Amino acid sequence: KPASATVQGNFRLTADDADADVRHIILDLGHTNFPVLEGQSIGIIPPGKDAKGRAHQPRLYSISSPRDGERPKTNNLSLTIKREDQGVCSNYMCDLERGDEITLTGPFGNSFLIADDPDARLIMICTGTGSAPFRAFTMHRQRAMPDNTGSMKLFFGARTPDSLPYFGPLGKVPQEFLEKHFAFSRVQDQPKTYVQDRMREDASEIATMLQDPNTHIYLCGLKAMETGVDAAFQDIARNAGLNWLDIRDGMRESGRYHVETY
Repeated sequence: KPASATVQGNFRLTADDADADVRHIILDLGHTNFPVLEGQSIGIIPPGKDAKGRAHQPRLYSISSPRDGERPKTNNLSLTIKREDQGVCSNYMCDLERGDEITLTGPFGNSFLIADDPDARLIMICTGTGSAPFRAFTMHRQRAMPDNTGSMKLFFGARTPDSLPYFGPLGKVPQEFLEKHFAFSRVQDQPKTYVQDRMREDASEIATMLQDPNTHIYLCGLKAMETGVDAAFQDIARNAGLNWLDIRDGMRESGRYHVETY
C-alpha cells in the first residue's frame, strides 16, 4: 500500500551552467506515519506506463534528511536527485513543483545505517548524489550528538565545485565536526583529482583509524569508484604495515564496512 506525500520544495543544488542538474526535494508526509533512519532509501513510483503498457516500478533514492525531518520534529524527508537524460523517474522528480502529490514506498535498507554511537569514527566516501545519506548522517549527529567524541571524515568527489551537491552548506559545517576533503576531476588548468587521491593524502590518519575497532567505513556513489577506493585503502594499509584485505573482511564481519553503489 504506497503512501502519498506532497512536495514542499524543489531546489537546484548545482549551478545553472553546471553539467549536472541535481535537486534537493522535500516531501511532506502530512499525517502519514512513515518512520525512517539515516542510510535508508524510499521508492518513488512515477506515473504512467512503460513501453509494454505496465505500471512503472519504484525507483529507489537515498534519504538525505535525518530521522526527525528536514527540520527537527517535522514529518517530512528530503531526497537528492540528479536529472538523467533518459531517466523516467529522475525527470519526473526534478520537474515537480511545490504542492504536487507523489506516491512512494518503503523505507528500505538495513545495511547502510549510521553507527548510532557517539564514539564511532566514520570514514565516508562518495561522489555526486551519493552524498545524500552522509548529509543525513551529519545532520543527525549535529542534532543528537553535538558533543560526540567520535569523528567524521568525508571524501567527496565531483567534476567541479559547481556540480558538487551541498557545496555551500557543507562549507558552513565546522571542520572539527566534519573533516571535509573535496576532489574535483574537471577544473580548468588543474590536475584531475579523485577521492582516492585525497585519501592517499590523508594516509596517516586513515591508517590509524583502520586499526580502531570503533571505525566504520561508508562508500556511496557510482560503482566505478569502488576499484580506485579499494586500491587506495590497500596502499594506505600496506605502507603502514597492515593487511587491507584482512581489515576489510574483519570490518564486514562486524558490520562496520558499508557499500551502496549503483
